[in-house]
Amino acid sequence: DYLDSKLVLREWPVLALEENGSVVSGTADLIVETSEGLWVIDHKSDQVDDTALAFEGYRAQLESYAAALSKEGNTVLGIAINWARRGAVVMQMFGTH
Repeated sequence: DYLDSKLVLREWPVLALEENGSVVSGTADLIVETSEGLWVIDHKSDQVDDTALAFEGYRAQLESYAAALSKEGNTVLGIAINWARRGAVVMQMFGTH
């Protein structure tokens, strides 16, 4: 098991207040808890040619979910997008853990 999952949460609501006063409200498609921390994974069905480039368009959304989970005391290891039409996953790990 690549992510060594202990727990998988689907359609997980995320609600947080950012430092600038903005409210983060959304639903993370998938939260995977591993022995080391959490991964935030979104499913996208966009028709894309370059999944890495398209990932950048969603980075802020996923990072805001990750930040909200971190503020709750969770260790977030990274973010990822599962590109359903391509059968590809683009992952970004945060720092070193």
